Amino acid sequence: MWVLTLVLTLVVSAEASAQRRVTGRVTATTGEPVQAASVNVQGTTIGAYTGEDGRYTLNNVPAGAQVLVVRRIGYRRVTQPLQATSDQLDVRLEKDILQLETQVITGTTTTVSSANAANAVAAVSGEQLNRAPTPTIENALQGKVPGAVISQNSGAPGGGSQVQLRGVTSLNAASSPLYVIDGVLVNNSQIGSGVNSITAAGGGITNSQDQPVNRIADLNPADIESIEVLKGASAGAIYGSKASNGVIVITTRKGATGRPQGNITQRVGQFSLARKLGLRCFGSAAEAEAALPGSGADYTASGGACHDFESEFYGGNPLSYETDLSLRGGSGGTTFYVGGLAKRDNAIQRNTYYQKQSVTANLSQLLGTRVTLRSNNEFVHSLTDRGISGNDNQDIVSPGDIFSATPTFIDLAAGQPNPYLASGSNPFQNADLVKNPEDVYRYIGSVNTTYSAYTSARQTLDFTFIGGVDAYSYNSSLNSPPEAYFEPNDKLPGTIVKNKSQNVNANLNLSGAHKFIADIATATTSFGLRQERRQQDLIYNQGRNVPSGAFNVSSAAVQQSLEQQFLVKDFAYFAQEEVLALDERLLLTGAINAERSSVNGDDKKFYSYPKAAASYRLPWLPRFTDELKLRAAWGRAGNQPPYGNKFTALITSVNEGVLGARPSTIVGASDIRPEISEEVEGGVDMQMFGGRMALDATVFRKKVTDLILSIPVATTSGFGTKNVNAGALQNTGTEVGLNITPIQTSRVTWVSRTTYANVDGRITSLRDPQTGLVQCGNFGAFFSTAYGAPYVCEGYSPSSVQARNGFDSTFSCGPAGTCNTGTYIRRSRHLSIYESAPDFNMGFSNEINVGPVRLYGLLEWRKGGKVANLTNAYFDLATNEDIPTGMRGDTAATIARNKNFLINGRSYLESASFAKLREISVSYTIPSRLTQSVFPSLTQDVRLEVSGRNLKTWTNYTGYDPEVSNFSNQTIGRFQDVTPYPPSRSIFVSLSANF
Repeated sequence: MWVLTLVLTLVVSAEASAQRRVTGRVTATTGEPVQAASVNVQGTTIGAYTGEDGRYTLNNVPAGAQVLVVRRIGYRRVTQPLQATSDQLDVRLEKDILQLETQVITGTTTTVSSANAANAVAAVSGEQLNRAPTPTIENALQGKVPGAVISQNSGAPGGGSQVQLRGVTSLNAASSPLYVIDGVLVNNSQIGSGVNSITAAGGGITNSQDQPVNRIADLNPADIESIEVLKGASAGAIYGSKASNGVIVITTRKGATGRPQGNITQRVGQFSLARKLGLRCFGSAAEAEAALPGSGADYTASGGACHDFESEFYGGNPLSYETDLSLRGGSGGTTFYVGGLAKRDNAIQRNTYYQKQSVTANLSQLLGTRVTLRSNNEFVHSLTDRGISGNDNQDIVSPGDIFSATPTFIDLAAGQPNPYLASGSNPFQNADLVKNPEDVYRYIGSVNTTYSAYTSARQTLDFTFIGGVDAYSYNSSLNSPPEAYFEPNDKLPGTIVKNKSQNVNANLNLSGAHKFIADIATATTSFGLRQERRQQDLIYNQGRNVPSGAFNVSSAAVQQSLEQQFLVKDFAYFAQEEVLALDERLLLTGAINAERSSVNGDDKKFYSYPKAAASYRLPWLPRFTDELKLRAAWGRAGNQPPYGNKFTALITSVNEGVLGARPSTIVGASDIRPEISEEVEGGVDMQMFGGRMALDATVFRKKVTDLILSIPVATTSGFGTKNVNAGALQNTGTEVGLNITPIQTSRVTWVSRTTYANVDGRITSLRDPQTGLVQCGNFGAFFSTAYGAPYVCEGYSPSSVQARNGFDSTFSCGPAGTCNTGTYIRRSRHLSIYESAPDFNMGFSNEINVGPVRLYGLLEWRKGGKVANLTNAYFDLATNEDIPTGMRGDTAATIARNKNFLINGRSYLESASFAKLREISVSYTIPSRLTQSVFPSLTQDVRLEVSGRNLKTWTNYTGYDPEVSNFSNQTIGRFQDVTPYPPSRSIFVSLSANF
């Protein structure tokens, strides 16, 4: 026995003596130390991170010649030989100006270098995100992600944007991408404030025309380290039945070992009206009388005044501000990041605003040598009043609607009743009296615990637990007092709506990851399970006929309530295998996610969502080419049925004091299941001219089956419609990104980025599964098709628009003269199909650094698509001539539209093409000798910046903004423009200091 012990001791001693300790320093090309760079021995699990001084230490390095791989976000990877006789190696890193070296998410706990990634994953750094002050992260992403069409629904403060990745993927289910923040699946829901109670834009207390904010707007962009956009099923399949619309993965800033480093940024600026419609000034009493009979006397009494309602109502321009403060650092096994925000955006419409405060605290703690505990926390409070805008169908309360009916010689700013509306509605009085604040308190937090169960030179086995919660309370209070001129119009003066909503998303994730490094390949196996829970409790209380000075619904004579509750539970297993082989040139990936959900008809059934991907970096390269990678990926993801689709709801009512219930007219579907998106993509990535140019090109095809449709049923059944999985559509498209560094010297750097994307969508099946009949519809009556209505039919694009286009042979006029006023014996007209989605979308950004001066600009160009401009119709048809001259300044254009409208009806379906100067900034780093004289040994660098957003729009569209959506976020029919809150431009001056 002692002989065996001696032999083992000698073997271990010999092996130990064959290992060594290697030290060195990692610096930038400027000579400055690079902190938190990873230094690894290639082909092993041995590695370390550099400290604040850039130094590192590697223990147990095998004997013989080795290769060190050094990586750091923001720098290009370096692979450097280590001689067999050397125990010292210094490494110099070059700035990764084109972001060629990033880590791309491939699973819930795994990443891969972008150099090997098999999908077209768009990555946006925190620095790129915060080039100019922005209301929300969605605004900050506009024009920066190929394949993403990001549109702002209106100009109202506080957000409200729709993100569409690779086209329409559903007709009736969710349209928003899934957002994941530090492992937490967060809520991006929209809750209406109840302003529909006074606008009557649709039925009920609230509806989508309330212009709600989607809640991703709550995040502070300054706390974000990076954003990765998984555009479809081939990349996001691991997220299962919530990934059909894409996945946006957000990583917040973290701490770093070293002395505390901080930043404070102060911004001051203002918002101003970006575009005007241009209102009509009347030149004489006769002109006024001809347009509006009986108005000549008012014109004369005004002395021929011409009030610019747009400037008066949208031109207050009070100052806005934003203060950002952050601090990060760490020592030993502890690192921390703390960030704070206080901002107030005073918007262009009177008495509207958006203010937000947030605190972020992220902590990482190493417990012993095996356990790492991370805690991420964000607390947010926001308060906004978005005023009144958009469609109204009862009392005329929307400012744009009122302006369209009021001649400019009336002084509305005086606050008197409007003589040209029966209700007397005056937008200036409404802005002063009608309050609609929306108050949100939110917490997003996660705990991430990683246990290193086994580590050797060739293998690691880690287990990770992630627990996350996203909880927010939403409270809105609409108070329209009886003193408002329009309130008595419905015989119930005074309206109050109180809305309270509690929303909680929670998820638990337990996973394991095994990494095995062999001479021929590295295999990473990950597996785990995930449980999720989403809950909402929402109640609206409405009161009408409210006495003056009352603020409680209980004081109203007429009361109504609406309550909604839901609870959704999901559970999933997942597994993934990644193999990196052939000198890290070949990447093979296979994964599967099996998931069940309580919203499915069979809530016990697991649906599978697999994916497979491969990439290969060619070893032989054309001239001037540094890297050439071919890639392909396939995957399947889902889109869950809307809550309640599987049930036939009971509608309660009281009849003669007796409570009763009846079934809803919508038949529940006990077999309802997720919509399935199956996507294949392929592409090529190239780096050329010594890293000075990078090109990525992708083509994709996405097929969506089991679309949820609402199918009519026989009236004899007692029901109206039923929900079934019956439709299918297909999207194909191209995405291209081109990054160039035309100039790169020690003093001057110029970086240019261009993105291009187009999507072609077609509905391939839209049939009733029982009858086989094709289900087509324009989702609108004759009035809608007069201007443009959504059209959904087999063989057409899901974003089609149906509009009148001339007359058919059955058209005839009524009595003499009635054709001029639009009175017809027959209303039969030709109907044509148009497209609301853009033909393509491009982004152009350029950044030029000349010493301490930095210039930056971002232009977005969208070509094609249509918008139904009902705002023009409001203004055009406001006067009483046979051919109305309207209330806009360009009366000739109004006359032309009205004449054309009588002929073919397409006067108000306009091109949505535009080019917008999304961002522009000029900054200057103040010389350190000046800042040090003021703040000795405190500040590292101070930067002064002037920045603007949406400063200029080039478009032939005659409304406010071709991005607008009267119906907020929805999959189809978002192209309606109805007297919206106008868009604004912003200019801010910023002072930023690092310390």
